[in-house]
Amino acid sequence: MTGNQEMTIYDNWLKTAEMALFLLDQDGLTNLDDWGGKETVREILPEEYQRVFDMVQIDLINTILKDKNRGQAVAFSQCLKDFVEFAQEKIAQGRPCCYHYFAINVEILLALDLVPICYELFSGLTSALYTDGCEEGIDRIEAEGFPDHLCSSQKGCAGFLLMGVVPKPDVILKSSTPCDPSNMLYQWTARKYNAPFIVLDAPYYHNERGIKFTIGELKRMIEELERISGNTLDEDKLREYVKLGNKSIDYFLKLQELKKLTPCPDTGWHKPADTIFITQVGTPMGAEYFQRIYEMAKEKADRGEGVIPEDKEEIRAVWGYTWNCYDLPFFDWLEEEHGVTYLADTLTYFSPDTGMVDTSNMETMLEGLAWRRCPRERSAPPGSRTPWAG
Repeated sequence: MTGNQEMTIYDNWLKTAEMALFLLDQDGLTNLDDWGGKETVREILPEEYQRVFDMVQIDLINTILKDKNRGQAVAFSQCLKDFVEFAQEKIAQGRPCCYHYFAINVEILLALDLVPICYELFSGLTSALYTDGCEEGIDRIEAEGFPDHLCSSQKGCAGFLLMGVVPKPDVILKSSTPCDPSNMLYQWTARKYNAPFIVLDAPYYHNERGIKFTIGELKRMIEELERISGNTLDEDKLREYVKLGNKSIDYFLKLQELKKLTPCPDTGWHKPADTIFITQVGTPMGAEYFQRIYEMAKEKADRGEGVIPEDKEEIRAVWGYTWNCYDLPFFDWLEEEHGVTYLADTLTYFSPDTGMVDTSNMETMLEGLAWRRCPRERSAPPGSRTPWAG
């Protein structure tokens, strides 16, 4: 935002995506220096993009302009543009805004005609795109007395709410695990904005008894969301979004398999974007994104091409928890300078036996979504139900 509070976060994202697509469409532009550097390019840009151009990390722009990264960058920018336009249209229509934890399935929210808004996305994506990241939001919520050791992925959003640059919540949805700091800020948000707060409790064990409990929690959530929204969950509508979610997961898993190849055919800088768009599993734009990045990697694999310079020895890296979302160019630098391939992290990895949700009826869909609900509960059920029918 950099002090420009009359612009919302969604406005910034939309203009940033449009600006990126404009630059990526220019033939022969592989680095800002090709056109004379940052200041010269700024003057060439359409005026409507100049403000966000000043905000975006210059290293990120140069990263996405590289030939090996351009295709993924187009998919990233197009998905972001489509998602923002979708959310803004729904909000303009008066649809209730449902803030949710990043590990919540959004297919049910979409089928109930709610606007799914991932709480952590405002902090994560803003940090990924802009030089100043989400510092204003963090400073604002810390000024309210929240300590600096709480998770910044929630603090940025909480501060943005106080600044009035993100939509106000009509309902808040949270799983009880895994982190206590997020539980506290979600409770603060619900109280501050007088929004209904639905907590999905998590079972202790990942077994048949645990999944029955989780299905019960989903059914309770649906009842409460139906009461709040005035809408009824329609089986056919839910099936439509679940099938889109299946499509996203299918391509995501295929991409994971491709990344096992030597040389690795997929660039690493977009892995944090994969986390961002995992929160969109169930949306048309999310399915399109994962299909496109898989197809680009597949084409490279078929040609026997990799993303590591030929003079480098390829090193495979798996991150123990998660990525530095504020520095996407870092992962491109690792490839170029050290031959390090970013394979996955805890938030961008699905077990190979993750199955498709069975769309036969309402009960099978809820059971499949229950197995996927939390990061530690992504595998298909054991036994004969692996993999699940699509």
